[in-house]
Amino acid sequence: MGKSGLRLIVLTMAMIGVLSTSSASLGDANSRDGCMDQWLFNGVWRVKVTDVEPYMSGSQQVGWQVTEVWRNGTSGETSPGDALLKDQSLQLGNGVIKASDTTAASMSMAVVGFNTMAPAGQLTYKQVFYRQNVDPSDKPKSLDIVFNGAQLAQESSKPQFTSAKYNFHFDLGCKATGAVANAEGGSNQINATSGCLNQWMSNGVWKMRATAIAAVPPDARPEDQNGWRVTQTWVNITNRKVWPGVLPSGDEPQTNVSDEFLATQSGNNASSFNVAGGLYLGARNIAFTPGSSYTFSQLFGGGGLNGNDKPVRLLVTFNTAIQNALSGAPHYKLPANFRIDLTCSK
Repeated sequence: MGKSGLRLIVLTMAMIGVLSTSSASLGDANSRDGCMDQWLFNGVWRVKVTDVEPYMSGSQQVGWQVTEVWRNGTSGETSPGDALLKDQSLQLGNGVIKASDTTAASMSMAVVGFNTMAPAGQLTYKQVFYRQNVDPSDKPKSLDIVFNGAQLAQESSKPQFTSAKYNFHFDLGCKATGAVANAEGGSNQINATSGCLNQWMSNGVWKMRATAIAAVPPDARPEDQNGWRVTQTWVNITNRKVWPGVLPSGDEPQTNVSDEFLATQSGNNASSFNVAGGLYLGARNIAFTPGSSYTFSQLFGGGGLNGNDKPVRLLVTFNTAIQNALSGAPHYKLPANFRIDLTCSK
């Protein structure tokens, strides 16, 4: 088994551990209420439900699956796990199915729980609620998404909810229309310089360009793909040795390169840190001398990526607030981030 597969199992088991300790009443005092196709917002996450379908194993129904859309409503990159996502509960006409009830459902929930998203970044995925011998006539009535708001309030380093109603309760028997259905669904996109494939992008510290994108595995059918690779070249354009990361490494300063996000036609995005090793720029493991370059192929996986949902943008981000506050270190010209359109080429 590869490192990426092992990492997914570790993360999934961590999510199962979190889920197994959770309990919440349906539509409790900490819940914000809404209908299908309606965005609910708690100051960190915007979520809406767009569909409910039978979950099948061959010709047999073994549960239900709910299509959910999640958007990061903060000004920084974060994941639902950072907001201490606990559990999801599907209320039927007769009983409740929790995402924590089975490993299959918990692994489904791990897709969203550990997906890091850029500001305004999005993930659309299907949450599974598994139950043997489910009654197809016992239709879902409501969905509850629960966070550990009390514990999150004690962790000041993480984005905080802006309301006591931080859980979400969706009535699956109604559907939003008009202004309610068209409400803003994400934070403002981060400021960035725009470009195309094969176009050099520069911010006063680094210049880089993305030159190619390929499916993983390269000869797989779209339904058998498990990710994408973006080939890119980076060049140190300062007059001194630098490191790309954030950890001290002797006399050469860091430059606080933070992350890359691959965005698709549907609006989904996946962080480079969804895969083992994170952003490969640091894998060079030696300081970049002035003018030196490094070409590598960045893997993107998870985050709901699939071969039929083609990548359209690459977002490259830098922590300019930290970097530009450092004395004796190179500073970024703003906007330092790069938004590269993968559908055009220079």
